[in-house]
Amino acid sequence: MASIILLDEFTANKIAAGEVVERPVSVVKELVENGLDAGATRIIVELIQGGLTSIKVVDNGSGMSGADAELCFQRHATSKIKAPEDLSSILTLGFRGEALPSIAAVAKVTLTTRTANDLAGTTVQIEGGLIQSVTPVGCPIGTTIDVKELFYNTPARRKFLKSANAETSQVSDLLTRLAMARPDVRFELYSGKKQLFASPGKGSLKDAVAVIYGLDNVRSMLEVNYQGNLVRVAGLISKPVLTRATRHYQNFFLNGRYIRSGFLSSIIQRSFETLIPPGRFPIAVLRIDVDPNQVDVNVHPTKMEVRLAREKEIEEELMEALCLSLNAPEAITGLWEMMPGRNSPPQTEAATAAKEEAVTNREPADPKVTNLEQPIKTEAPKYDQGQLRFNNHRNISAPLAKQSFFPREQKETLTQISQPRLEENKSPYQTETAMEFPDLTPLGQLPPTYLLAHGVGGLYIIDQHAAHERVLYEKYLDLLSSNVEAQMLLEPLALELPHHEAQLIVQHIVELNEIGFILEHFGGDTFLLRGAPTNAIAEAKEVFLDLLARLQGGFVQKIDKNKVIDQLAAAMACRDAAKAGQSFNALETKALLDGLTQCQKPYTCPHGRPTLIQISQEELKKRFKR
Repeated sequence: MASIILLDEFTANKIAAGEVVERPVSVVKELVENGLDAGATRIIVELIQGGLTSIKVVDNGSGMSGADAELCFQRHATSKIKAPEDLSSILTLGFRGEALPSIAAVAKVTLTTRTANDLAGTTVQIEGGLIQSVTPVGCPIGTTIDVKELFYNTPARRKFLKSANAETSQVSDLLTRLAMARPDVRFELYSGKKQLFASPGKGSLKDAVAVIYGLDNVRSMLEVNYQGNLVRVAGLISKPVLTRATRHYQNFFLNGRYIRSGFLSSIIQRSFETLIPPGRFPIAVLRIDVDPNQVDVNVHPTKMEVRLAREKEIEEELMEALCLSLNAPEAITGLWEMMPGRNSPPQTEAATAAKEEAVTNREPADPKVTNLEQPIKTEAPKYDQGQLRFNNHRNISAPLAKQSFFPREQKETLTQISQPRLEENKSPYQTETAMEFPDLTPLGQLPPTYLLAHGVGGLYIIDQHAAHERVLYEKYLDLLSSNVEAQMLLEPLALELPHHEAQLIVQHIVELNEIGFILEHFGGDTFLLRGAPTNAIAEAKEVFLDLLARLQGGFVQKIDKNKVIDQLAAAMACRDAAKAGQSFNALETKALLDGLTQCQKPYTCPHGRPTLIQISQEELKKRFKR
């Protein structure tokens, strides 16, 4: 008897659905991309219970005829390609002909559509992959698809879905990225009757990004506009003064398609290599256009990953495009943002009024954004020559103590700050006994970022940033674990956030309050930060945004307080640790080494990078052929 059998069409469709439809956001992605391919200028997404109950996508695109409306639910039925050679030059977002049949196989779907040439539209009802009815109907030009009870016939898959809020956040994240890919299209997202997000849809990338990342962040971004032999690059990239703790804020659109790409992220990171601290990542919104013959978009069922031909040449051109923008004078016009006590550049009265008007007049149904295509003129700050000399050789006591992170009554000496108190209120992340650490004697500094010392084991090379980060991390972890106190800010800080981040705050506002962040909902996706942990008060906004970035992606039901404290301590330590190029004298080096001696895990920084390496006497003898 033969062991191999042919699966029936019903089973095959459910297997195909598993490749394309993983959760509600997968359905939204496929349906919205179909709308974009149909020329839509407005797309509305309505969710009920995060899409678990219903997903409705409405577009004003070209629509379909009655015959096409029936045919589109057949596997591999597509209007995007006609012959095999078309696969090598694909510019549409969808082309496999798998999306609609895959969705219909695991849900109850109603499609209503009409073209401009038809007097009446068509409604097709399909359930579990089987067409139930096809009827004429009156409807506007375009297509509406209502997907109900997703995975009703595959309960094993349904039970692995997240909560309604978590699923809604993923859809919101997707739509914000599509809004940046297509600023000429208005995207709207509703949960029930409540509008969660709306993009302007007026063709301005800056306006679209402002709605998502905030007006202030857009003003701290540089335009990229480059034409090479193989690549055209356009978009926005942040100045070195604006970074985040994760790569989540990097958006790549290859020939209009949003993709995930470690290759592109690594190029961005290398272009910023000497401009930003380790562990920090720039914000990027980049449209990259290449010859479609050089791109394979058919390597993944969801088309989120692609393969590039002539990768090396494309890499060189992308590096050139980014470096041209980063070397422009505008890249350092925000120098005052790094000056002590200056959180934002000075603005003229007109610029300030425009910003206030954008916030005051913003309405849920039609977000009002200041026209950012016109350059915003600001008065350059006036400093004496002495003020403009950034001393890279300042005393190590400043970054080690970072007095702005501590109340005045807690000021301590350099040695005290370097040695975390481990006797009482131990953090759950620390072990009971400290690891043995060699007794080291400072020798000097190897620029730009290494310290030299000798001990019983031979020569030791210490990464000053990683070592200092470990010392500060355990210090802050101990302080936060033993006594988390909130201190109210003199003036509340406005946080304009993407919807998925705002939802994260709404879900966990009580737990965030417990660790010292006092937040107030200000309307829409804007929150006021009114208080912060005492030890983070000087840079409350930056520390909170870093914390929020590090918490993204888990979609947890309840925040683990210990994890939050750990992330907060890591964010504060990374921000305060000594940077490359800073000089250390012998006393400062000794203080840092003493601090490492007291650490529970002195051999790595909080991110797992080594703090020091050893070259033994035997290795030195071998090198010198003794």
